[in-house]
Amino acid sequence: MSTPLTRIVAERIRRIARRGDRGSHTTEIVIGITIIVAITAVVGPILTQTFTDAAQSIDLGITK
Repeated sequence: MSTPLTRIVAERIRRIARRGDRGSHTTEIVIGITIIVAITAVVGPILTQTFTDAAQSIDLGITK
């Protein structure tokens, strides 16, 4: 059975194969992934520290 997503992906692959610029498309994908990883590497530690500080400030009513 063919789902709409598989039809879309298959058509996109056929279109790329006909154009002959698969190397260019691959380069664009690699650059996009690199940008996403870089953003994640910068923002991740900031958010982790923010969430950790916020969680530590919650009073659970437990006395030590």
